[in-house]
Amino acid sequence: MPTFQFRGGQAGAAVTTGLVDADRLSRSTTAMFAASLVMLLVAGLAAALIAVRAGDVELKVAQTIEVNQAARVLLHALQSAETNQRGYLLSNDEGFLPPYEKAAAKLPVAWSRLDELVNQDPGHQFRMDELLSLVEQRIQGLREGIELTRRGDVVAARDRDRLKVGQELTERVRTHLNNLSQAELQQLSEFQARAALLRWWLIALVALSLAATIALSLLVGRALQHYIGRLRVRACELEGEIKRRRETEETLRQSQKMEAVGQLTGGVAHDFNNLLTIIIGNLDTVRRRLLNSTAVQDAGHLAATISKPVDLAIQGSRSAAQLTQRLLAFSRRQALEPANVDVNDLIARTSDLLHRTLGENICVETVLAGGLWPTFADANQIENVLLNLAVNARDAMPDGGRLTIETANSYLDEAYTSRFGDVAPGQYVLLSVTDTGTGIPPEVLERVFEPFFTTKEPGLGSGLGLAMVHGFVKQSHGHVRIYSEDGQGTTVKVYLPRSMAVENVPANPAGVDPAEESLSRARPNETLLVVEDNAGVREYAVSVLEDLGYRIIEAADAREAMEALETAPPISLLFTDVVLPGQLSGRDLAVKVQERYPGLPVLFTTGYTRNAIVHNGRLDAKVHLLNKPYTQQELARKLRELLDAAEIRRSATAME
Repeated sequence: MPTFQFRGGQAGAAVTTGLVDADRLSRSTTAMFAASLVMLLVAGLAAALIAVRAGDVELKVAQTIEVNQAARVLLHALQSAETNQRGYLLSNDEGFLPPYEKAAAKLPVAWSRLDELVNQDPGHQFRMDELLSLVEQRIQGLREGIELTRRGDVVAARDRDRLKVGQELTERVRTHLNNLSQAELQQLSEFQARAALLRWWLIALVALSLAATIALSLLVGRALQHYIGRLRVRACELEGEIKRRRETEETLRQSQKMEAVGQLTGGVAHDFNNLLTIIIGNLDTVRRRLLNSTAVQDAGHLAATISKPVDLAIQGSRSAAQLTQRLLAFSRRQALEPANVDVNDLIARTSDLLHRTLGENICVETVLAGGLWPTFADANQIENVLLNLAVNARDAMPDGGRLTIETANSYLDEAYTSRFGDVAPGQYVLLSVTDTGTGIPPEVLERVFEPFFTTKEPGLGSGLGLAMVHGFVKQSHGHVRIYSEDGQGTTVKVYLPRSMAVENVPANPAGVDPAEESLSRARPNETLLVVEDNAGVREYAVSVLEDLGYRIIEAADAREAMEALETAPPISLLFTDVVLPGQLSGRDLAVKVQERYPGLPVLFTTGYTRNAIVHNGRLDAKVHLLNKPYTQQELARKLRELLDAAEIRRSATAME
């Protein structure tokens, strides 16, 4: 039994006394339990013995009854033979002879049966031998009397002495049979007496066992009460210990959380400060050069002076936007637009971009599986995953090497998925990227998915690439694993869920620079309702849309937008922020506007939205979203796609 130590002399003494009492109680209980078991065992053996004895008594009773019955049969047959023989002697009537012969024939059978019943008892065997001799003598005398009568010597047959001898023999047979019956009854009485004695012993043993069991139950109850009291004390101690441990763990988790937040905040602040320095510095340069310009300078010279700072500011802004998207991908909060994707087709379309990105000293090999399943995921994000992994592989091969991109159909069983707990067993599409680079040390491999963790030189990596890959894969209900050995290269395996849909929507061509696309302009009489609560963003959107030739109706919130629609001309499209001040969100506004203009296309924009139009990390069905920040080219292209699709639907409806 465990012992518990408490502080304090009195408490320690009380505990020691309690332990001594508990030991005594345990020894008493054990001894009583053993004694009860012994008595129960003895009672069980006695019960078995009495059952055997009861069976013997029953057999003895049956034997006694059969012996008495056999003796009566023998005596009756002998008496019947005597009676019929005497009738023949007195009347000389032949009619008495057949009953005599029948009775005489029964005598050997009756004697054999009786001998069979008592032959197991040596004391009876002597009586049976003498009985057999008497019966044979009596039968012989009866036969001699019949023979004398048949020969006509009636006087000799009826001689008094002869008859007297016959009667004496019959009486002796009767006496032997009575003695045999009495002996059987005596044995039966002895059997019954011994059985009764055993029954009394059994009753006594059962009573003692019952008393011991009751005493044992009392002792066990006392022991249980004692142990329950001790368990309650121990339970209170454990509850206090658990509470202290939880508080310690909560403090540790909070510390780790604050450390992670500090690391994330520090990384974001570092990168954003660098990007803001680029943006602000170059915009300041543009302003100074504009202020220092003279009237005699022509427009070409002025544009050449400010074009490079403007390009650098735009590049910094785009980098800031990419950093924001990577943070959203890491936190699994980006809005995905999943579709059925043929990963083999996506890799083929991305190959040119990969070659340009990796350079000539890296050989790119592709091993594409035949009959590859489609996957249901965001094609653009899969492309970003592939580019991130390729760039990491390039940095791990500074002197060149080989990059192998492989696809396969894969099945993750329960034995594998149970080791991780964040992936379900089933069918997956495998995208594997393997390099022949420097590999990853074990201590670094454990941290590769942490945000802003990087082993690259300052300025060569943000530490968000693999974090973004991990976040996107998990948001898509997939699985990612990295296998690497220091100096032996690295393999990254991305498992994306198989799509069971029939239709296959391939990814868009990769690597197209938005600046190289032709600017999509407005068509005559196209009017847009622009709803944006941020005045600066609204002013920018209105200006670029007016430059594209659209007529604009602007509003700062949903209420203002609904009021503007009362007097405004029919609109062609609603362009609204998702998050708006007031009771109505951008999604609510879209519902109300589409009630007035059925089939009206709606384009949402947002810096970040969690659940207005995005659920489970995916855009709602038939919802179109343009993430902030956006350029004129991106906005123009998206508007043109929606407006042209709406025009096609109207034309199809009119033709019907």
